[in-house]
Amino acid sequence: TASPVQAPAPAPTRAGDYTPAASIEMTDDELAAALNELNDDPAAQDQIIDTLDWRDAMRRERDAAIAESIEQKRREKAEREAAWLREWEEGYSSPLTNPARRSERRLKPEQVCREEYDTHLYTSYLQAEDDCRGVMLSREGQAKGIDAQSLFTGRSDRVRKYASEELKTWFSRNARITYAEWKFQWFGRDSDRKAATTARYQSLGEATA
Repeated sequence: TASPVQAPAPAPTRAGDYTPAASIEMTDDELAAALNELNDDPAAQDQIIDTLDWRDAMRRERDAAIAESIEQKRREKAEREAAWLREWEEGYSSPLTNPARRSERRLKPEQVCREEYDTHLYTSYLQAEDDCRGVMLSREGQAKGIDAQSLFTGRSDRVRKYASEELKTWFSRNARITYAEWKFQWFGRDSDRKAATTARYQSLGEATA
């Protein structure tokens, strides 16, 4: 009887070298270069394509997660600001509790707005001092005798230089409302919108007083 014909052994492949785990140290460009060099190893080429596709999917998931995290922080900040404004309006809108609202003083609207902003700064300072347990200044701020309350109104670069990490965290969680923003929220006038927008997005040298 004739000997059975044996099937040829499968050609060796380097596909295992290009799985996501095995190629973790390789860049996309290096994988693309290997793809062009492995014309005699289609299984390895298929694996490289699968790995590049997997990386693209992971990057899309990462970018989506980052975008969602940023949007969530924006929503949380907006909710905190809205809650604070509601609380402030309830606590300071009565002439009985807020002298700025008393008609006999005959204050102009701009004066009322400024006085109530100053009240906001003071109450914010007291709350921050309590939340930060009195740790309001960096070592440099302490050495220079900086008034911590001034960091609630002055230039934002002073906050970066003189505020403690606790106070910086407090500002990031509770917002640091400039007078320009306050004035726009107070009056809602288009004439104040540009100044409020500039104050919100200006990264350095922000003047709030």
